[in-house]
Amino acid sequence: MREILVDEDVYAYLQSRAQAWVEEPNDVLRRLLLGAPGTEQGALKPLIEAGLLQPDEQLIWRRPRLGKVHNATVLADGRLRIESGEVFVKPSPACKALSGQEADGWAAWRRVLDGRSLKELRLTLSRS
Repeated sequence: MREILVDEDVYAYLQSRAQAWVEEPNDVLRRLLLGAPGTEQGALKPLIEAGLLQPDEQLIWRRPRLGKVHNATVLADGRLRIESGEVFVKPSPACKALSGQEADGWAAWRRVLDGRSLKELRLTLSRS
C-alpha cells in the first residue's frame, strides 16, 4: 500500500465529510475521487428505471434571492454528484451540503432539460 501526505486543512476537510463512525478519510477520498459505490442505491434509481431520468442528466437548483445556481449530475446508480464532486444518495442532503441548511431536495432540484422538479417526476412515477 502506498502512502500520501496531506496538509492538516485537507485532512480536516476529509474528516468533516466522513460519515460518523463509518468512514475514515481514505474512504472519503475513494468516494469523492472514484465515485466508489456505497451499499445504498440512490433515491433517483426508480426514476431512472422508469425512464423519467437518464444517467448523466443534469439537474439545477436556482436560488434567485441569493443569486446562486447549483448544478448536479444524475449517476447511473441513482445517486447525484454536485459540483464539488461529492456524491449523495438523496437529493436533500446535497442541498444541505451546498447551503448549510435543511432544504427539500425533491422540490429544489429541477431537470435542466425541461425544468421539471424531482418531486414532479416522482409524482409521475407514483401515478403509473
